[in-house]
Amino acid sequence: MTKEPPNDADDLKKSGDHFTDKPLKDKIGSNLKRIYDDVVNEAVPDDFLALLSKVDTPNK
Repeated sequence: MTKEPPNDADDLKKSGDHFTDKPLKDKIGSNLKRIYDDVVNEAVPDDFLALLSKVDTPNK
């Protein structure tokens, strides 16, 4: 008697992971949008703002 190796996708479905309910293309798209939104909403670091202000200031 041979036993089949466990299927990871089946294990995820049994565990109640609703992420597997959507097609892969939709999962990738929604996660990329979430990551993009997180990055866009991050504050600009003070060091970077200081560098930008130096660039904007004309040389004397």
